[in-house]
Amino acid sequence: MSTDDTTTDDDRPTMECSVCQTDVPAGEFCGLCGCHLKEQPGNGPEWLRWRAFSASPGENLFTPNIVSSLFPHLASGSRTPFLLGLCLLLAALVAATVFRLPGALITVAALGLPLLFLIYLQEADVYRDIPSATLVGTAALGIGIGVGWVLLTGEMVSNAYDVPLGAGVAAARVLRDGLGVPLGGMLLMLAPAVIVRLVRPGGREALDGFAIGALGALMCTGAATLTRLAPQFKTGMVAKARPIDGLMVEAGIRGIAVPLTAACVGGLIGAALWFTRPANKKHQHRNFVRLTLFLMGIAVMAIYAALGLVDVAQVSQFVQLAVHLAVAAVALLLLRVGLHLALLHEQHDEIFDEPIQCPHCGHVIPDMAFCPACGAATHAASRSSRSARREARPVRIEPDGAT
Repeated sequence: MSTDDTTTDDDRPTMECSVCQTDVPAGEFCGLCGCHLKEQPGNGPEWLRWRAFSASPGENLFTPNIVSSLFPHLASGSRTPFLLGLCLLLAALVAATVFRLPGALITVAALGLPLLFLIYLQEADVYRDIPSATLVGTAALGIGIGVGWVLLTGEMVSNAYDVPLGAGVAAARVLRDGLGVPLGGMLLMLAPAVIVRLVRPGGREALDGFAIGALGALMCTGAATLTRLAPQFKTGMVAKARPIDGLMVEAGIRGIAVPLTAACVGGLIGAALWFTRPANKKHQHRNFVRLTLFLMGIAVMAIYAALGLVDVAQVSQFVQLAVHLAVAAVALLLLRVGLHLALLHEQHDEIFDEPIQCPHCGHVIPDMAFCPACGAATHAASRSSRSARREARPVRIEPDGAT
């Protein structure tokens, strides 16, 4: 690592990045490739940069933060309301369980996280980056696929729960219904993202693909949950005879684990479909990041499909809940790592030799792919946010009042 003696036109000192071998503005991170400019013990491999999450630079990559992982477009100061929203969702599930309200429980479980994600798209201005017709079409495809899949497989699922694991035909039947139905549903919930990518891809940024993939998966899962559990509305508003343990397990699986896992898988596959390799790196490990994202999504899908066998097996309900929550936690971690890699290695905007304010740390920095002060990726903010900050760039005021 060496410090360059030259400076930019505005007397800004520069340093040579040891990774991309380019003179960049001095700071903690390289504004071109996002790597650390100062070597420190524990930094790890620069292709991973695990000490600073690209969408929330104040956090370690492996910090289990559901808000910054599931809502990556938001700046740090805008995440508190969504944390409160998740807490409110959890409180509603607990209240519906304690008071034995199956109708309320099903409604919150099916619509809670999808509704919160729609609010996120509005708050983060994603609806301005992605055409409204694309978002509406994605949601409609997800809902239609979810409802159709449940109507097609509803009888098989109900029969599977009545057949114990055994030998011969019974085992094959449970394998088909317990493994095939969850895997088929998981594959179908990715269809909206694949269709949109083929028909109306729009801008090619990884977080755009994440938003479309997660939206389609959440809508598909929510519609499927509401359709599959709709008969429970006939039991009345209050189910006094129903064990609270069963309601608790249903709330945890249907309201937390299933939609969270779906959002992570859909987001990973969507990010992989929209990922674009920089022109100067097309021949350097060309498909490494995209392949990694696909493999992460496929791994979660395989584990989730295996959960069907756990659901139909004769095991404790709380064991089922624990396994579902563990899979959701793994999916969330893989989503976080996948989005971080995509933001680090995808094609970024054209570099301008003008100042801009970082939405994460608030520093006035050169308009580059990464913030030299905190390491946040420029693409972690929406395109509308970037355009607004570029139209109203910071202006230096001299002590004598001159601009």
